[in-house]
Formats: sequence, C-alpha cells, structure tokens
Amino acid sequence: MRLRSTQKMGLRRRRNASNKTMHKATTLFLAALLLAALAGAWKMMVGVQTAPTNNNVVTNHAETKLQPTNKYDCLLNLNDVRGIKYYSQNDEDGAILATLECMGGHGNKQYFEFGSENGMQVNTRYLREQHGWTGHLLDGGHENSTIPLHKEWFTPSNIVSLLEKYHVSKTTLDLLSIDCDYDDFYILREILLADYKPRILVVEYNPNFEWKWAVSTVAKPIGEEANVRWSGDCYFGASASALRMLANEFGYMLIWANGVNLIFVRLEQALAMGLRIPSSAESLTEEYTQPLHLDCPGKVWKVVDRDTVHAKATDANVLHADFASGLADVKLGTNNNYPVRTFYEMS
Repeated sequence: MRLRSTQKMGLRRRRNASNKTMHKATTLFLAALLLAALAGAWKMMVGVQTAPTNNNVVTNHAETKLQPTNKYDCLLNLNDVRGIKYYSQNDEDGAILATLECMGGHGNKQYFEFGSENGMQVNTRYLREQHGWTGHLLDGGHENSTIPLHKEWFTPSNIVSLLEKYHVSKTTLDLLSIDCDYDDFYILREILLADYKPRILVVEYNPNFEWKWAVSTVAKPIGEEANVRWSGDCYFGASASALRMLANEFGYMLIWANGVNLIFVRLEQALAMGLRIPSSAESLTEEYTQPLHLDCPGKVWKVVDRDTVHAKATDANVLHADFASGLADVKLGTNNNYPVRTFYEMS
C-alpha cells in the first residue's frame, strides 16, 4: 500500500525524531562511560579507595595490595599501602589491614574504639562490616545501638570501669583505638596499666610538635573533667615522642604514623613471629609535623621525661593523679613559620 505524501512526511519526521533521540541517548551513554573511566583513573592516581557497596565483599583490589611480599619485612614496608581509605579519617584503614596481615591475620576479630563521634568515620567500621569483627564504640555525644555505639563520658579515672562494663577482654582484644582530643596520654596509661594487651594499638597524637618535644596536656582535675574540653587550638593530646615513650614501657613499638594517628604493635609478639621492627621511630613522624588548628601560645604542658615514665608508668601503686602531678610543668611559646609551628620554653 502506498503512503500519501503527508503520511510520508509524518513518518519521516517521526524517524528523524527517533534518530535524534537515539543519537542523544548514545551520546549521554558514551559521556557516562568516559566520566566513569576518568573517575577510576583519578582514584588510581591519588591512591584513594572507596568503600565497597557489597557487604559480602571480603577481599578487593585495595586489599590485594596488602599482601606482604616479604613476610619478615612487612612492618618495614607499610608505606606501600598509604592512601587506602574506606571509613577511617585518613588512610588508617589500609595501614590497619596491612598490620593485621603482618601480625598473623584477623585473630579473634575483637575491637574497642572510643572518640568515634557518630561512628561513620572510624578505624574499625571496615573491619566490622567487611570482616565480621565485633566490639564497641564510645563517644561523649552520640549513641547507636545497631553499631553498637554507646554514649559515655570517658576519663582516666573511669576508662577501665567502662572497659569492664562492656566486657572487653584483656587477652583477646585485637585492636584498641584511642581518640580523646585531650587526655590521650593519661587514658592510654590507665588502660595498659590495667593489663589490657591489644595486639594493635591506634592512638591519636598532636602533630604540631617536632620529635624533640615529649609533652602532654596537663591532666584534667578529677571530678571536673567535663568542664575542661579541647577549644580547637593546638593545645590537645600528646606529642608522638611522649606517646611512644609511654607505649614502650608497656612493650609496644611504634611502626606507622600519618598526620593524625600512631600505630603500635606488641614487641614480644612481633619478635616471636620473626618480624623486623622499624629502627627509627622519629623518621615515621617527621614528615607529618605540621601547624594544625589555631595557635596556642603560653600554654602549660607536662614534660614527659624518660626517667619519670620508666619509674612510675607501670607501677600500679602510682595513681593517675600522682603520676600526672609527678611530671614537670613547662610553659611553651610558639613561632608559626610555615610549614612548621615551632615551640620554645618561656621563662
């Protein structure tokens, strides 16, 4: 049957419209593919890994990078996995996974982390969601029973009772993560003094200080801890050198650092496995010394000296208040010379 001219014209228009629609769809599809390819290339260039969407995924491309080529040197080669981030603040995820590989695997899959805010950006979420770990999160302002995240105010005086409240094992705990924004040094001491022995220890530190400064904030007055909080300046926590000195007294060795956290392992366990330990702890942190947050001139700090720490840190008869008061005071001024903030002792 022949088509009239008007019918032919209408058909031609419909075909042209259909062709335009198909051309547009094809163009959009190709553009989407190009954008996806560019995004993937960018992630590979910067080394950032995003969290997998499949909760059943246990091993992915990023974790393939974590397999040590030399078992005995793997703690020396943790720089090879920098940039792997799923849910941690920076690239702690990759470092923790690689350290676990070095230290014999995931073990009992038990964690305890505090200072976790709402639990979304923490050091243990990937372990829980992708590797079946269990444990508890604590935060002073948030709670979520599904994680589980508990709303608790933690201090050096009550942290051990909180560990007991949530039935944290002293001997089978695999990972302990500490982020207090203020009294990390004193809380770490109380936990280790109570004979908790996590295989891996993650502690936030104050990266404003060069390695030569072993200092901590002054301990909060007992019973008034809630009245003393971090104000957003550089007066918080403890320097890497101070935390390393304390951890050493309890048998932990510093093996990794970024600009926020330090990672320690138990020396006895690492040596029993034949692992080599980084010989220079200072070199692990020196490139991350940086002027973070607002200036804090004229603040009084506690000097963490080796003799006092060696004599008192592991002595259970020395209570928290006595240990803290036994450290000498020092008033520090600051010079802000980018890219470092230098400190000097004031008279």
